[in-house]
Amino acid sequence: MSDSRAHSGLVSVLVVNWNTREMLRRCLASLVAADEADELEIIVVDNGSADGSAAMVEAEFPSVALVQNEMNLGFSRATNQAFERSRGDYVLMLNSDAIVDNGAIRSSRAFLDSHPGVGALGCQLRNEDGSPQSTCFRFPSLLGLVMTTSRLSQMFPDHRLLNWDRYGGRRWTGPSEVDVVMGSFLLVRRSTVRTPSLLDDAYFMYAEETDLCRRLREDGWPVMFVPEISVTHAHGASSRTMAQLAWSDEAKKRGVLRFLFTWRGPRVAWTANLIMFVGMIPRVCGWALLDLRESVIDRQPRGAHLLRARALRMHLAVLRDPHKALDPWGGPE
Repeated sequence: MSDSRAHSGLVSVLVVNWNTREMLRRCLASLVAADEADELEIIVVDNGSADGSAAMVEAEFPSVALVQNEMNLGFSRATNQAFERSRGDYVLMLNSDAIVDNGAIRSSRAFLDSHPGVGALGCQLRNEDGSPQSTCFRFPSLLGLVMTTSRLSQMFPDHRLLNWDRYGGRRWTGPSEVDVVMGSFLLVRRSTVRTPSLLDDAYFMYAEETDLCRRLREDGWPVMFVPEISVTHAHGASSRTMAQLAWSDEAKKRGVLRFLFTWRGPRVAWTANLIMFVGMIPRVCGWALLDLRESVIDRQPRGAHLLRARALRMHLAVLRDPHKALDPWGGPE
């Protein structure tokens, strides 16, 4: 949607934070220290963090616009809050666990400037040791779900068919059109957005960038992956409990089911749900043992088993009625 507020040459950086203070500090420090810092509008939305993230931003980064929510509204709603107040003619979705290498944003904007038919761009995400991360993937499909649920994609990451979802075996030698690039670093041309919001609020977290890339493609705007540009992504750097992993797993499944129902219809969503459900059953006992070990040995509060049970109930509900794939979800209960 064209916006009269758009500022030519400005990139609006949208960062959503929830209890990642130290990573957020590194992320913002990399932005304000970059050569292109004066070309950026940085907006942080804090989703009710309890770790002092908001106070840190106020004290250490006065040039950063801060929006404080009293509770976790989800990634999509928080991103839309930032988008609604942004002014840049380009909008960058950036994870708080990303460290932007000097010149990466300027190079990304220059690529879009020189390719007016491209709607969005993602760059190569790298671990802190410089090794590449899997950065782009295909739209969710039944074939891809079979491969990931059976763990074949993890066992054969370079196989073109068995790791279809992640472009297994692909050698990225230059800019390439892809289905989806990860929302950890996703630069979008503002003029391609035809709705008041950037993301669909119905996605609490996960698959929201997949839906955005699909909408861009439907409107004739390709999404490009440019491996020559890179940023550091400290994904998984912090320790995570079984409960956190269980919550993330449920959020991903809900996002995929919503996407498939929206774009492929109830029958495909029902079949996808069945694949997920069948793949979950053999792992229930193993999850229970891991949760017990974590609670007894590591003295972490138990809770993963409750989240797994909730996910099982969700799968059963969708098996009875595929429209349940569209039920709203507010994140962890």
